[in-house]
Amino acid sequence: MGQEDVWALNGVTLQVKKGEFVAIMGHSGSGKSTLLNVLGCLDVPTSGRYILDGTPVAGMNRAALARVRNQKIGFVFQSFNLLSRTTARENVELPMLYNPTAPRGKALHDRAEYLLEHVGLGDRMLHTPGQLSGGQQQRVAIARALMNNPPLLLADEPTGNLDSHASQEIMHYFRKLNEQGQTIVMVTHETDIAAYAKRKIVMRDGKVLP
Repeated sequence: MGQEDVWALNGVTLQVKKGEFVAIMGHSGSGKSTLLNVLGCLDVPTSGRYILDGTPVAGMNRAALARVRNQKIGFVFQSFNLLSRTTARENVELPMLYNPTAPRGKALHDRAEYLLEHVGLGDRMLHTPGQLSGGQQQRVAIARALMNNPPLLLADEPTGNLDSHASQEIMHYFRKLNEQGQTIVMVTHETDIAAYAKRKIVMRDGKVLP
């Protein structure tokens, strides 16, 4: 900022093992969203190393990072980020459409339909987001995040726009995914939501507290 360096993250050392469910907590400005952006290859760290699924990614160019995001990371956002004029199934199919090695045609539709069935929306496949509740939209977003079978699922305040009942449904589903072996890293400021994770990390002033 001007002549002043601002350390959004400062000396963070973190390891997330395969199959973990980690919640990142902290006040606004603590660095948790920046950390999630680095983990998701949306931000590039100015120094240090980041190894994702055995691959060093910190020095990759934009095209390579885009491939990593598509094939190795699933994103679940607070605001769902669904395309309003397309069906639930079409929204779920999007990540695979950007994956040049992914199947097309019937195999593509079958994968999306399987995931929508898996999140309990088998009867809502042809509905647009405007025809779905907030909890249903987030379940569509989770199915979309899983479309390319990524080793890492990142969730940024996934229950922030949901009521308490829908929040519990989403978190029960996250726990089920984790029990099936899915690695999940989630940012939240809600202690009851963080309680669903197996490990909690608290950040302050860009650092992970001991």
